[in-house]
Amino acid sequence: MTTLTDRATLRPALWLARNTEIAGVGTALVAFLTLALRTRPPDDLLGALVVIVPALQAAFFAFIAAVAAGDRDARAGATALRDLVLWFGASFITIWLFVVFTRASIDAYVRFGAPPMIGPSI
Repeated sequence: MTTLTDRATLRPALWLARNTEIAGVGTALVAFLTLALRTRPPDDLLGALVVIVPALQAAFFAFIAAVAAGDRDARAGATALRDLVLWFGASFITIWLFVVFTRASIDAYVRFGAPPMIGPSI
């Protein structure tokens, strides 16, 4: 893995091209948030946070895994594209499942008659 400050001038596009795992995770996070917030726009801030916070949590751990799994040799061509697509797909599915499980747990919490988490109980 290379660092952003290898040379006097910053070249983030070149750095992302060499670190396709990190680029795949970042692209998956942006794609998921765009899709999730446009297809089912939240009614309020809490509804948006139910999508955004779990997505950021899953992406955080995916970024850590991408940095740890980063190949030290600069790849190019089909291998780099394959890594980008694999990390994008795995990260997107993980983020999606994390958000679905969070929504399901909140729905189950409400369905079983638990007291409200926000409101007069605070």
